[in-house]
Amino acid sequence: MKKFSVVILSVCLICLLVSCGRKITPNSYYDITDGVVIGEYKEMNFTVCSYNIKGGEATTQSVTKAKNNIESVGADIAGLQEVDNLSNRTGKQDFLSIFKNDSALNNVAYYAVDIMGFDETYGLAEVSKNTFDKSHFFKLPYPYDIEKSDVEKRIIIRSLITINGVQIAFYNTHLSYEDVNMPDGASLRKAQFDYILQLLDSDPCPYKVVTGDFNVLSFSEFDDLVKSGYKIVNNSENKFDSYRGDDVSFKAIDNIIYSSRLELVSSGMKEDDLSDHNMLYATFKTLK
Repeated sequence: MKKFSVVILSVCLICLLVSCGRKITPNSYYDITDGVVIGEYKEMNFTVCSYNIKGGEATTQSVTKAKNNIESVGADIAGLQEVDNLSNRTGKQDFLSIFKNDSALNNVAYYAVDIMGFDETYGLAEVSKNTFDKSHFFKLPYPYDIEKSDVEKRIIIRSLITINGVQIAFYNTHLSYEDVNMPDGASLRKAQFDYILQLLDSDPCPYKVVTGDFNVLSFSEFDDLVKSGYKIVNNSENKFDSYRGDDVSFKAIDNIIYSSRLELVSSGMKEDDLSDHNMLYATFKTLK
């Protein structure tokens, strides 16, 4: 009986060591290569937006204005954060129907998560002029084995979409603002950035864009992505203070990340009082 217990204990220790050393591998549970079409190179331009539309305070009028803002810059695709759709907080309104039925951006991908402690959900949406080839979401790192009310769970959407004959891998996310650590001591947001970097590096599509509200305290939080060859639209040399609130000193928290096979043609920010965030937008050109 003692010998059997030792064997069981040894197996458990081995499993623990293996699990502790295991890196996040998106391919292990989702085939990120599926659906990717790397066709013949074609030079083309396309425009994307990143827009936090302030969940819980949306109205038909405000969502219509968000749609108009996105269309005003000729966006082919937009990543929206804090999207309350069919939620109790906004009277079960189907806000995404404004894009589906009354807009050129009538293709929608939407995924929602639980809001901790509110018995409610809000989510992320991608709206596009073009049909999504494929769409999926990934859960970002979370510091607890069981759900707690003081830290919200976060996700990232990844869609494949063909724009002007070229397939783009388009991501949209909203990172944590909470100042908490993962079990290994790393900050939660650092763990989320590490996950996104692994996700992008494992994605075979050469043209990759990530929109989002990243809740960063400085541009240095993007350093690992930049060192790995990715670029950011909102940076120290081209700064957009996209957050309109007064509760933080660093306001350039919305951004658009893009891969080296894309060239930034132009970028800008549309300022209005629709949300506590301004809309960030950028136009890219595909490179060989």
